[in-house]
Formats: sequence, structure tokens, C-alpha cells
Amino acid sequence: MLQKPIFHARASDLPKGVRRVDAVPSSLEELFVIRHPQFRKQAFKALPEWKKFLGQMEGRARWVYFPWRSTAVRLPDEPLYFELRTARNRNLITREEQERYRKVNVGIAGLSVGSSIISSLVLSGGPKVLKIADFDTLEPSNLNRIRAGAADVGTEKIELMARAIWDTDPFARLQLWEKGVSEKQIGKFITGAPKLDIFIDEMDSLEVKVAARLEARKAGVPVLMATDYGDSVLLDVERFDLEPKRKIFHGIVGNLTVEAARAAKGPAWFALVEKLIGGPQMPKRHRESLREVGITLAGVPQLGTDALVAGAAVSLAVRKIANQEKLKSGRYLVDVAGSLKK
Repeated sequence: MLQKPIFHARASDLPKGVRRVDAVPSSLEELFVIRHPQFRKQAFKALPEWKKFLGQMEGRARWVYFPWRSTAVRLPDEPLYFELRTARNRNLITREEQERYRKVNVGIAGLSVGSSIISSLVLSGGPKVLKIADFDTLEPSNLNRIRAGAADVGTEKIELMARAIWDTDPFARLQLWEKGVSEKQIGKFITGAPKLDIFIDEMDSLEVKVAARLEARKAGVPVLMATDYGDSVLLDVERFDLEPKRKIFHGIVGNLTVEAARAAKGPAWFALVEKLIGGPQMPKRHRESLREVGITLAGVPQLGTDALVAGAAVSLAVRKIANQEKLKSGRYLVDVAGSLKK
């Protein structure tokens, strides 16, 4: 069973023999400078402002025990820790934007590219509430795009991801779907408590992709999907929150049903997939690779560098939606390779 971070008020409550790290002294020094940047290059500990600040911080710390690390860390309380963790985001992200971004409920299904998306969301101080779904375990071939090591092979991807989130954000509230989601469960994943504000689709199953959009449209939940092309990323945005009658997949596959998606096999399946993620923007090499899956390739090729770009693109889209910034439905190409051409 996956263990969560455990919070303690006193060091005496910690399990015996665990490694202890007191991060509070250095955290308070950094927080003081963040709030008083005029003292950044001064010896400030003799100043009355420092002494007043320390008085205000009295009692605002707690121990966090990370069972998988057998380590306990003394941290400032949640608001102070979040202020510290997002201090360098300002003013690229304003305080108000950061708070709205933090409060949005996001669900991610699929932890290949999805793992990079989650990393980007967490690093940028994004959603406190995350639903995550994946049934798979880490394989050696995943190590080109998932941040893990050889010692993690055979571990459930969802466990690795949860630990990575909590290592950075122990206050995160995670709902973990270790068996993934099926077409029958996707409605509960999207609308069950807490209801999602944004759904991110990084699943492989075509029929579940269709079911997810039908459920999201009915619930008025926007859907984001990033497809990596090798050296570029295609970002699909479906604003069902703004367009309740919008056709799924931008209408490029007509009124595709769950049953039709499930029935598609072999060439018919690839034809559908090429419609869904293809178009003139798909690089020739990626298109040719898709046709080799099951013949000369065991799976769809993916690059870790592209997954990182996808993470950045999707996390920005989430932030825009959370802050009610303009982001229309459609397909957006983030072309890294193209931008490096003369």
C-alpha cells in the first residue's frame, strides 16, 4: 500500500531511527529576504525587522515524515512553504494568478507524457488537488521519458509519480486510481468528488478517449491532450466549458462512438489515430513510424525531450484556463525543431 507523508507537531512523535532534516532555519532566512529584498546583501540578523519577523514565525512549523525515504523534514507550515516554493515565479505569475492556479482541480489519465505534465504542474506551484490514473508498471524502455531509475523498474508508475509529487509538495491532495480508468469509470473520474475543473488525456485506449470527451462535454469540463511528435508537440484544447455542443476531437472524426472506437482494429485503428493526431503538421518521420508499429517497432516512438515540452505546454494551458485567460478550442503546434531551422 502506498504511504502518504505523515505530519507531526513534535519531533518526539516521529518514528525512532528516522533521518531528520531541519529545513526551518534556512527557510526562514530565505523567506525574510524574499519579503525584505532590500536586506538581501546585508547581515540582517541584528536588525529589529529580523527579530520581529522571527516572533511572527513562532509555532509555524511542523515535521513531515516521508516513509519511502525513512526521513522526516521540519518545514514551515503550508502557506509559508508555498510562498517559498513559488517565490521565484513572481512576477511572471502574479500572486492572484498563482492562487487561482493552485485551487483548480485537475485530473490526468496516463503517465507516460502525463508524468512530465504532472512534473510541470507541481514545479510551477499548480493544483493542490490532483486525480491521477494509470495501471502500468515501469519498464526499462520507459526510462527515456519518465524520471525514474533502474531500481524503480517493476514499480507502479502511479506510485513513483505520487512520491515525486509529495517529495516536492507534501501538502498535495492526491486521488490515485491505480487500476487506471475504463470507459465505464471515466465519468466518475471526471465528475466524482472532487469534480474536475480540467481533464488531461494522455491515455492509449481509443474508446476511453471517446468516452472521456463525451462525459467531459456533458459535465462542461475542458479537455487537454498533448501528442509528442519527436521534436514537436501537438496540443489539443477542447473547451467544453465554453462550448457545450462542440463536437469531440474538433469534429475531425465525425460523431465517433465508443463502440466504433472499440471495434476499430489493425489498419482501421491506425486510420483513426492518424486522423486524431495527424494532419499536415505531423512530421513525416513520425507518420512513417506509426505505420511500423507491430511490424518493425514494438510501440509508438516517444522522446523524453518532447515529453518535457508537452509538460510545459499543458501546464501553461491549465494556468490560462484557471485564470480565465483567452484560450480557444483548437490545435496548437509547439514546434521546437521548426524554431531551430534557419
